[in-house]
Amino acid sequence: MEQTAERPARSDRCRDGLATAAAAAYRFSRKGSEPMERIHKKSALAETSTLLLAARDLGAELLWGRYERQLPLCAFTSNGLSCRKCFQGPCRINPFGDEPSLGVCGADRDQIAMETLFQATVEGVMESARAVRLLGVAGADEDFPDVSRGLSPETAERLSKAGVLPVKRDDVLGVQNSFFSHKGYLSQTLNDLTRLGLIHYGFLSQAAAALKRAPARPTFYPDGINVLLAGQVPAELIQAIRQEAAQRAGGKRVNLFAQGTHGSPFAMAAADHGSPELALGMNVDALIVASNASWPGIEALAGKYGVPAILADGRSLCETAAEAIEQAARHARDALHEPSVEKIQPAEAGDAPGLPHERELRRALQSGRIAGAVVLFGEANAKQTFFERTLALMDAALAERALVFLGGDLGAQHAALGAEIARRQGAQLTAFAAALAEDGLRPITSFGSAFEFPSVVSLVSALRAGSGSHPTPVVVAFPEFFRASTWASAVSLLSLGFTVQIGTRLPFWGSPWLAGAMKTEWQKITGGTFLADPALPEPRAQAAELAARLKAGTGR
Repeated sequence: MEQTAERPARSDRCRDGLATAAAAAYRFSRKGSEPMERIHKKSALAETSTLLLAARDLGAELLWGRYERQLPLCAFTSNGLSCRKCFQGPCRINPFGDEPSLGVCGADRDQIAMETLFQATVEGVMESARAVRLLGVAGADEDFPDVSRGLSPETAERLSKAGVLPVKRDDVLGVQNSFFSHKGYLSQTLNDLTRLGLIHYGFLSQAAAALKRAPARPTFYPDGINVLLAGQVPAELIQAIRQEAAQRAGGKRVNLFAQGTHGSPFAMAAADHGSPELALGMNVDALIVASNASWPGIEALAGKYGVPAILADGRSLCETAAEAIEQAARHARDALHEPSVEKIQPAEAGDAPGLPHERELRRALQSGRIAGAVVLFGEANAKQTFFERTLALMDAALAERALVFLGGDLGAQHAALGAEIARRQGAQLTAFAAALAEDGLRPITSFGSAFEFPSVVSLVSALRAGSGSHPTPVVVAFPEFFRASTWASAVSLLSLGFTVQIGTRLPFWGSPWLAGAMKTEWQKITGGTFLADPALPEPRAQAAELAARLKAGTGR
């Protein structure tokens, strides 16, 4: 559910239902009842209710309560019409067409909205670049692998003509939103936006190449000590934790859990119901907060649950690791978990499937058992019911006999999402799964973090290349997310010529012109198709849009 600011009193216009949404948001945000009971349904997964009720009983406020106190959301920032490019502002453009219509520097709504889009993309690229460096693998400072490898000839030719190939690591220093200076620079800015997407893909490719040489994923120990990582800690700290665990954990093994968006060869993605805040309600024994964590309030929440929190600060790695293990071991020994407390599990537990082989996909395609592929990537967002949109897209894709690949934090919840889809589809999914078993495939596959995108791109590109004169439809959807790096991944896939669907309302729709340019002018450069709308459709409407793409065979 989206909310925006109330309409200014002096304006009698109401564009895109802003005033109606604002009034609804205001009514929703009135005080008088418990915060967690006033917001929309929190999760589409029934199992999450146990954690929500336990948090309420403890008096622990989760992200939904804080989100609600932000309502109604500001229409200026929600629509990309607030500019902080310089210190003459911040400036804002009236969303209803009244004054102010220009910033102090003279920039109009189109230029300010483009600046918001461009800076969000830059921040996402840098977020992933820092994550690659924190992996601590060899080659992090080297130039990118050739990102044109694996691209279709027509996509490679189109990008080369636009001057954005080849792409190098240092190209990030030259990109800029020239459109902000003058609208005549639109094509240059769109080229640089495409270049940013390819630079981001270069960082992901660099990480993917390095991770192929990394050690195998750690083993999960059901009776072990559970340490949750908020943010991405340096690989050297994880190694120090493992060394200290051998001496200070009282003979117990240590499980290190992280979120699924940026993977690590040293930690397991947690099946955390969509938020590390929910994971704290499980049998977590310690929390390590990294300097790049996206959850500033998680330390206080850990205190509510009695979980010790440790900062990965300026101390030596051994000192930090020793404190983490000592406190985690003490908590594991002294904590009195109720038998009903949910146990934290890794996303890779049990028989979690990885990416299939190309030959298996080709065989299923040639036999007519599959009609396409849908890639779903992202992380749960408090603005909408956790996983509701993801499940709607999964339902539509499977009904069209398309394989579903889940990645990021969505991939970390693949077991719960798969179980919910099985409940909804019943015999239909059972029959599809039985047919795919002949080719060694499963209807739903998880592929891990954003660093796995190059492998996914290579796989689906090979699938399309082998499908003859009628290319297999492939749609990449981001049904729910909040990270800038996830938006940068969407830009990467668009820049590679894919059909990309967005299920989160983006903060730069205050310019109707820019909304159109994103769908027309940008497509001329990349060949990709951007499926997004200023008025975010309901999940079922987006599911129908995705199904139509699969039926028509118009996905990239």
